[in-house]
Amino acid sequence: MNPFIRKTPDRSKPNRRDFMVQSGCASLGITSVVNTLAHLKLMGTAAAQGAGTGDYKALICIFLNGGTDTNNLLIPLAGGARTQYESGRGVPTYAGGNGGIAIPLADIVSAGTQLAPINPVSEYEYTSGYLGADGNGNRLAVHPGGIHLKTLFDNEELAFISNVGVLTQPNVTRANFTSLPPSQKPPQLFSHSDQQRQWQSSIPDKPFTSGWGGRLADILDSTHNTDEDALAMMVSISGLNSFQVGTQQQPYVMGAAGVTTLSGYGTNYTNGLLSLTPKPFSGYDPFKAPNVAGTNYKNTSNGWRLAALEQMLGMSHASLFDEAYINVSKNARVTEGLIGQALSITDNGEGGTTLDEHFISAYEGSGINGLTDGFAQQMRMVSRLIAGNSVLNNKRQIFFVQLGGWDTHVSQIPVLNNVARTDQGYHRLLLGLSCAIKGLRDSVASVGLWDNVMAFTASDFTRTFTPNKTDATGGSDHGWGGHMMVMGGKVKGKRVFGQFPNLTTNGGIDVQGNRGRWIPSTSVDQYASVIAKWFGVDSGQIGTIFPNLSRFTDPFSPAGKLDFVDYSA
Repeated sequence: MNPFIRKTPDRSKPNRRDFMVQSGCASLGITSVVNTLAHLKLMGTAAAQGAGTGDYKALICIFLNGGTDTNNLLIPLAGGARTQYESGRGVPTYAGGNGGIAIPLADIVSAGTQLAPINPVSEYEYTSGYLGADGNGNRLAVHPGGIHLKTLFDNEELAFISNVGVLTQPNVTRANFTSLPPSQKPPQLFSHSDQQRQWQSSIPDKPFTSGWGGRLADILDSTHNTDEDALAMMVSISGLNSFQVGTQQQPYVMGAAGVTTLSGYGTNYTNGLLSLTPKPFSGYDPFKAPNVAGTNYKNTSNGWRLAALEQMLGMSHASLFDEAYINVSKNARVTEGLIGQALSITDNGEGGTTLDEHFISAYEGSGINGLTDGFAQQMRMVSRLIAGNSVLNNKRQIFFVQLGGWDTHVSQIPVLNNVARTDQGYHRLLLGLSCAIKGLRDSVASVGLWDNVMAFTASDFTRTFTPNKTDATGGSDHGWGGHMMVMGGKVKGKRVFGQFPNLTTNGGIDVQGNRGRWIPSTSVDQYASVIAKWFGVDSGQIGTIFPNLSRFTDPFSPAGKLDFVDYSA
């Protein structure tokens, strides 16, 4: 897999966007642009998007690496579920309990993260008694660090899907789990690398060949992304991953700071070029040396070196290997300019972006810098590429971002002076996630595209319900099914879909032992297929992307309890 390719890997025949390095000058600080002009430019983009790209859709996979403990993401407030939650997880000593990792009710009330009453309440599997309501009619809360998740949920822009996980078939039970043949249950359960790959492929019972995001791109790219000069349909801001591995389509991999240009030529090659306006091959001739009239190269060592490089890139080679090798570098140069131009739309001309204000606001009061935090930078880059899609010219885009650190075997709730810390452990992770999602939402909404975007979470697995220790150094271990989030303008928010698990340990859906490893009630195939349908996959193609889907309850039927998308988008 070549992580540097664009949509069209063959660059031996130049076209209208070849070597568009110079076109991204504004985003890289070469041209001085006042902040007001940048905002006007962004407003123009929003108007253009609204008028001419109604079919545009972007999908964002937010992968929570390490196995996030969703037992503390979606928390019962009352009834039998709350009783089992506190007895199973254990109430921390700082809250007057005997120790554990349950989130005390007082912390939830103080943070105000109770979720508004669900409408309809019948979305809950255990509405009658088990998920009891508090005095305000609230049944569930999110973790105190997830205040922005609560806001999005209450505004009907975010939904939870309960107890999702990797499965090869339905009807796995505690009673039959041990006796099932290996082909009828996911291999290497509770293993980070295996479960990450299986979550991202959705085919756990076969050797890995592709991810379900890659298969989406294989099917939809030729239909929706017809411009040969467009960027690759899939973009990863967090390295290579299994989710975006396709048979025909592969992702373009870049960093949260943008593309990396060749060193030695200055920002956007200004140390080697006289002007950034004409383009190599179509605007100026790379075979004209720096001391020849009409050239675009500076008569300096950098100019001569750049001329020599572009001359080599412009040559034809008899060897197919040589030609392919040269085209990799050539294509990377072209892509630098294409992305640079897209990023220039949100450049404020002062070393920042017009979207910064949304991330600063989202992180306000969190103790986290919304401009320098690594995950915030990933989400801001996705926002900028979505805002700049008029340049990238794709009708469908798939992004991959990743937040690590969720393998919380120890000190899941750090305590200092008998007070739970919010700057470390699980709270810090969820707070950062919540703020980044808020920044993404507000940024994309500011350019009028929130209805065209869906973000969803995935993780290796959730974690054991019971802690491994009850003091402040305790944490949780590798589990199985957990709660996922989907968010976007066309998500049927303010609901919990699927089946909220009964929290009985050493019985019920606790797969084995007494640690509370929940057997998933919704498979990855079911969860992902609903997302894929919104993205444009028709019913005849769903089975190609998710070959195991037919084994499970139809997710699009009432019995599937997964109607979390408004397909009119």
